[in-house]
Amino acid sequence: MKKYGKIFSLIMIVALMMINSLWVLGAEGENLGSWETLASMTGKRTRFGIAEVNGKIYLVGGADPNSPDLNIVEEYDPQTNIWTTKANMPTGRSGLGVAVLNGKIYAIGGYTRNGLVATVEEYDTQTNTWTSKASISNPRHYLNAVAVNDKIYVLGGIDNTETLSTVEEYNPETNTWVIKESMLTSRADMGTIALGNKIYAIGGVSNSQGPHNQVEEYDVMANTWQSKANISIPKRGIGVATLDGKIYAVGGSGDFTYYNTVEVYNPDNNSWKAGVSLSTVGRTSIGTINVNGKIYTFGGKNNDGEADSVEVYTPSVSIEAPINLTATASNSDITLYWDTVNDVDSYTILRSTTSGVIDTVIASNITGTTYTDTNVTPGVTYYYVVRTVKNGVESADSNIASAMVEINNNRALLLIKLLDENDKEYDLPISEVDTFMTWYFDRGIGQGPAYYTFAKDYNTGPYISRKDYISYDKIICIEVNEYTK
Repeated sequence: MKKYGKIFSLIMIVALMMINSLWVLGAEGENLGSWETLASMTGKRTRFGIAEVNGKIYLVGGADPNSPDLNIVEEYDPQTNIWTTKANMPTGRSGLGVAVLNGKIYAIGGYTRNGLVATVEEYDTQTNTWTSKASISNPRHYLNAVAVNDKIYVLGGIDNTETLSTVEEYNPETNTWVIKESMLTSRADMGTIALGNKIYAIGGVSNSQGPHNQVEEYDVMANTWQSKANISIPKRGIGVATLDGKIYAVGGSGDFTYYNTVEVYNPDNNSWKAGVSLSTVGRTSIGTINVNGKIYTFGGKNNDGEADSVEVYTPSVSIEAPINLTATASNSDITLYWDTVNDVDSYTILRSTTSGVIDTVIASNITGTTYTDTNVTPGVTYYYVVRTVKNGVESADSNIASAMVEINNNRALLLIKLLDENDKEYDLPISEVDTFMTWYFDRGIGQGPAYYTFAKDYNTGPYISRKDYISYDKIICIEVNEYTK
């Protein structure tokens, strides 16, 4: 019994360790990706604004268990998992809309303990300062803000009496707002996201029907709305992000139910399908954003109140590896060639002096399909592989290619004609002749010393050393006569 108990305990421990980073298979066996739980936020928080600037994530305002109108601003670095406190927002609030335009973060509307506000404030991440901007038309909260084509669009929300279908457009050059075509459905606390020149409004809550599942698409250029395929479950407080041309709708809440489910919308065929659920409990009013090809979620609210959870979704990426890699050696370097791989960001070159393990990166962010390795030693065989990179994820290795720069044992008679007709002749290894010629050509463009030094190892007599110093500006002609030793 003790033996079986230990085995069962071990199985349970392994299962629990797998939960937070479980890769999920779809209906046809495809790998859909996984959610991983990260270190918690600095405190519990919900109904805040979220934005990304230069790879950093900013959480703006919101509410915690002690305050409905926080003014705190925190910066999260996904690379280091470090939080940094930034300058407080002048107007503390929750349920605000947040958008990024030209590297600036705009905080719009929201709720304070003194009532709703129409306030708009701009945050400069470079100077860590806030500036007041023109207000929206009327105070409201649970509104949404989206930036498209150098303009900000504010959608819906709740004023003191009802949910709204209002849409307003902000022009930062004139610091003015104009009214645009209203949504088909009045709503607040929805998920909104831009994809191309279209804005999508997903779910939300309305006075007339509570949480709902309607999805509408706004064409910014045409200023028109149209209905799209509904999400499966009526809910509000949905977190949204785009990834690989699709929209991910994360979490949200219905009537007394908090969801951890994820639905993925494909605008190409106007359809939704189930994605990989969050690894933690369901949450609503969460902050959701895509950074460098991964989706991050923060905080929100669940049955236990405000949350401090942080999760990251890493999609399964099937990237084609390069093929037909070849390596060709010249007298001094090795050039690689490979076939183009479509729809990738770059290539990474790896090298080794053994064929068993090729894991030393010698070049990255290569966008062409050729690379010349100049840091090679003659007589050494080098082995290479190339990987493709997309959204920060690398493919498998290409085929292995190898090459060696041959050791050149030839010598040469180097004849240098000088202005004073005192010609110089040297019998040298061809490698030293190459070094001299490199100096000569560099000196021709103003680089390197004004003279070259030849050490003479013959007829030394009583001297410790003999050297010739050849001045560049005295050289008339150079003759190289290479021969095999």
